[in-house]
Parts: sequence; structure tokens; C-alpha cells
Amino acid sequence: MQKESSSEWPLIDAFGICRQTILPVYRQPTFDSALVTQLLFGECYQINGLTADRQWFRVYHEDTGMGGWVWATLIKEITGDEYQKFLNQDFQVVTSPIAAIEYLGSSLYLLPGSRLHFSELELFNWQDHVGFTGNSRPHVLKADREQLVQIGLCFLNAPFQAGGRSIFGIDEEQGFALILAIAGYSWKSGKIPGKSVEPEDALPGDLFIFRDLEKQKSHFGLFLGSEEILWLDNRMKVSDLDEWEDFLRNNTGDQVSIDTRAIVT
Repeated sequence: MQKESSSEWPLIDAFGICRQTILPVYRQPTFDSALVTQLLFGECYQINGLTADRQWFRVYHEDTGMGGWVWATLIKEITGDEYQKFLNQDFQVVTSPIAAIEYLGSSLYLLPGSRLHFSELELFNWQDHVGFTGNSRPHVLKADREQLVQIGLCFLNAPFQAGGRSIFGIDEEQGFALILAIAGYSWKSGKIPGKSVEPEDALPGDLFIFRDLEKQKSHFGLFLGSEEILWLDNRMKVSDLDEWEDFLRNNTGDQVSIDTRAIVT
């Protein structure tokens, strides 16, 4: 039934999977609306609404806890059983800056974080079977500190883009959440993973969080070791840890806090 005084229809038990390089998700069902997030090849989503003209579908990405509107022609529906299978069985996560797969008779480029629903337990050589070119890692295995740092450095020089989740444009919180997701660690919106440690005890792969308490805004950085940190300004960059902190203190209010979280245990 259509919502009263609304042009939106609710949906239940509907699911989809991203089958293009990047799937944009908008705040409102219009192309000039703000970009909320992006989904990558192989990521699944719930479909919980559509506009009365059936031109836009409202989706929810369970892994990140984010949702918004997707243009109808880009929706690829799957069954509920397929959705649960794709979420709960092991899969490969692309780690190459750019990879490729043979899909529907042509090459499709894949970006870091894209998912290939084949596990290391497959009896055949799945790389040859799907025509995959690039590097990937099994999602079921959590990355160690060195691997986490290398995954983060794949996004070096990626420009800032609100709502972006790719090397061609990246959002601050969603970008670092994507880095951790590629490494096998979950980070749903608003729920930062890991445990707090003293800044002086930080190890490579730990996450630094600089909070502006007045504006209720957080800034993130991945500690690389040797007093260096990977962080996002107008682009993803590597700086001295003190330089990062000085920059943020000079561009925020007086009430701030710094938290350091160990992601790898």
C-alpha cells in the first residue's frame, strides 16, 4: 500500500546486488540530490521502497548501515536466499587499484573493495573461471597490520568526494571504513571498531580519531608507523603525525579530543 500523502511505495523482502563498477546512492530520488554513498561491484543491498512512477528504488546497505535512492535501471534484483548466501559465505575482495573481470561478454573494471563471490575453497581455479585480472584477498581472513597499511596506501592521492567510496573520489569516514572493510573488519555508520589505546602505544594499522566537540565532527587517520599518518584533506595524503594534528587544531574549535583505536588485535 502506498504511504499516505506520499509518492513513495514501501517494499519488503526485496534485495539487489551491484553489477556495475560503481552504483551511486542519492539522498533524494533525483540526480541533482546529494550523493549519500556508493556501492561497489558485488555488494548487496536491501530494497525497501520505490517511487510511485517506479523510476527510483530506496535501498539499504546492511554492511555499512547506509541507504538512499538508486535509479531503477541500475537495480539488479536477487532473491532473499541469494542475498543471505552472498552476505554470509566467504568471498574475495579486490585489493588492486584497478582490476578487471569478464562479465556478460565484455571486460568490467573493478575498484578496491569490489566483491567476487568465490572463496578460496572452490575446487576450480576461480580466477580463470571468471576471467579475473588483478589482486584480491579472502574476506574471511582478517588482514594483519602490514596488510592493513598496504590496503590504506592503495587510496593515496584519491581526491575528496562527499559520499565517495573509490580511488576516484572518497569520503572521509566512508573511505576509512572501506579500507577496514577490505581488510576484513566491519565498520557500520556511527560505530567505530577496535579498542582504545594510548596514543604513545600506537602501532602501524591503528586508527587515529580527532574529534571537534563543538561541531560534532570527527576526522580520521591511519597510523603508518615512523610517526606518519594517512589522512584525507582535499586528497588522501601521508604526513607527519604532528603536522596532521597541528592542521586540525588550527582548523577546528577549542574543544577537541583525540582517540587512538587498535583495529588489529
